[in-house]
Amino acid sequence: MTKLKTGDSGYYWCDVEIGGIFALDESSYLYLSITAGTPGLWVDQQEVTGVEGGHVSVQCHYNESNDRKSWCRAGDSCIEVSSGKSGRSEIKDVSSEKVFIVTMRELNREDTGWYWCAAGELQIPVHITVTQKTTTTTVTTRKEL
Repeated sequence: MTKLKTGDSGYYWCDVEIGGIFALDESSYLYLSITAGTPGLWVDQQEVTGVEGGHVSVQCHYNESNDRKSWCRAGDSCIEVSSGKSGRSEIKDVSSEKVFIVTMRELNREDTGWYWCAAGELQIPVHITVTQKTTTTTVTTRKEL
């Protein structure tokens, strides 16, 4: 979608039809909010890459301090600022800067996928890619005199 205007705000649907006409197999919707100026929720990076065994951090910036803030994995559970930590993920709110920071530690390849920051009713997607850790071996040979 390009050249969006505030009037384009509203609910949008995505439907997948496999079995023919009127045989809806899968459907999902979202509310798209188009605002002028600074958005109510935004991230520094929407595509983040980490290495197996390492960590990644995502900064989720918000406007409304009193909104409930959380980090969610698509099709899975969420962690909220109030809980602070779940497994290898940690979420900290720096309210003075209106940002909450999510850190995912001890990454593995299965952590690759779609996540989102949420503040109140607002959500913004983030894709995390975890790449395989590469190793470098240096071989030194000595020359006999």
